[in-house]
Amino acid sequence: MTDDSSGMQGDAKPTVLIADDNAQTRALLKRFFVKANERGDLDCQVIEAADGDEAIQMLDIAQPELILCDIGMPVKDGFEVLHHFNEFSKRNNLFCFFAFLSASSEEKQRAFRSGAMGFLSKDDINYFIVTPLLRSWLRLAYLEREIAKHEAGS
Repeated sequence: MTDDSSGMQGDAKPTVLIADDNAQTRALLKRFFVKANERGDLDCQVIEAADGDEAIQMLDIAQPELILCDIGMPVKDGFEVLHHFNEFSKRNNLFCFFAFLSASSEEKQRAFRSGAMGFLSKDDINYFIVTPLLRSWLRLAYLEREIAKHEAGS
């Protein structure tokens, strides 16, 4: 097995779910990942959701390694997606890194208490800062999944 730049091993590309009701934000982040893939800095499959219900469906189906989720979305907001994510992860013994896209100070406190693991500001997406951060989050997700597999086999 080889170790690629995303921190994942083997042929499987990690999946990143972008959940945001703003089509421009989804397009911006998708372009970010396309650029990172082209440069060899990340090697990810990107899927999208335009609201909380879609995000929950994509989580259940695709089981992404990383979720970048907006807080204020129609149908179900980011906190409802986070709650489903927490329940899904426990049931399936599946680790995934969950980060909110932008948040106020109060939302960050609530989010951390609810199980969010990080934040990205939509306004401050700098390629050379965000790329290593995303790579570390993907590596953490991979390592946690490997630990869970090992413990399940013990």
